[in-house]
Order: sequence, then C-alpha cells, then structure tokens
Amino acid sequence: MPVEPETSGGARRADEILAGDPYQPLTPHQKWAHFLHRTYSSATFAGVAENTVWTRVTGGFIYCCGAAGWGKEYGAQLADGESRQFFANYFFPTLLKQDPRYFPKRRGSTIGRMWYATTRVFVTRNDSGREAFNYSELFGVAFSKSLCNAYYPDRMRGGWQTFYNILGTFQGDATSNLTREFRPEIERLIHKHTPQRLQAWEKRVSLPNTSSQY
Repeated sequence: MPVEPETSGGARRADEILAGDPYQPLTPHQKWAHFLHRTYSSATFAGVAENTVWTRVTGGFIYCCGAAGWGKEYGAQLADGESRQFFANYFFPTLLKQDPRYFPKRRGSTIGRMWYATTRVFVTRNDSGREAFNYSELFGVAFSKSLCNAYYPDRMRGGWQTFYNILGTFQGDATSNLTREFRPEIERLIHKHTPQRLQAWEKRVSLPNTSSQY
C-alpha cells in the first residue's frame, strides 16, 4: 500500500473524526450532549485545578488570601469555564446552526497544520458542512467573559478588563487546538521518554480517555 505524502498523524482513536472525513452535523440534542460532556468531564475539573495553581503561583490571582482565596479562585475559574461551555458549545451553535467541534487535520506540513489549528478559533462549519466565520466562538466567549463582572472583584471588572479576558481566552483556545492537532506526536514523544517500568504499568491499567472530539 503506498504511503501518503506528508502524513504525520499516527494512530487515531476509534471515535475521532478528522477534517477530511465525511461530514455529519450534530443535532440540537447532540450539541446538548456535547456541552454536558465537557461539563462533567474529569479533564474539565483537572484543567481548572491546574489553571488555579498556575494563577496563584505566578501572582495573577484574583482572590486573596489563604485557603479561602484558593477556593474562591477555583470556583470563579470553574464558573468561567462552565458558562463558556454552555454558550460556545451549545447555546450559540444551536441558535446559529454551527458546529462546536474541532476536527484535527493530521496531514500536511507542520506549519500548515499549525495555521489550520489556530485559525479554527475563527473558522468553523455550519450545519450544512460549509466553512463559516465562528460566530458561536466569538459570542460564546464574549457572553461568558461579560458574566464574570457579576462575581469578580471590582478591580477585575470593566470594559477593558473584559476585553483582555476575551483575548486571553482566544489565545487559550488556539493553544488547545494545537494540542489536539499534534496529540499523536506529543504522546509519542512522552512515551519515548517514559521509563519502561511506567510503560508496563500503563499497559496494565486502563485509563479514561479525556481527550476527545469535544
């Protein structure tokens, strides 16, 4: 069998849909399931915990101080994430008939794949399968970051602060897309440098799949 040129993806998961696969739109019910999947996913809570630790360590925290400050920080970031998931993965995609998923490309040059992944923040598919400007992402981020003004301290509220928060979220989403796009390469690199004892343990233990189309 001939090898396709510039193919660098690697093994794909059974439930993964790539950009070149036949397109099937999500129904409103499936978009609701898409939102719920991210809401209760262990990866969501773990990601918020990681962000909270990073924020506190780097001095960018919102609440001070002690254990209560950590708890408020975690709660605020969790509220940010959950509201964002609702608006960007369900409400606006359903209202505007757009697809909230990211479809990895996994083929082509590294630069081309990087460009594809980062631009998916602003480009999506509508329910007919055609590419369209990602209004769902734009409105979802804007609405969720505006809601932050309801529970953030006064010093973290206001128009400019909300604008900076929106830009930061777009940057984070682009980074997330890059991670999904190059997941096989990242996993191979990590596996290559993992001690054999841990590799043997990994084969014996079935870990939940926290990386998905959602």
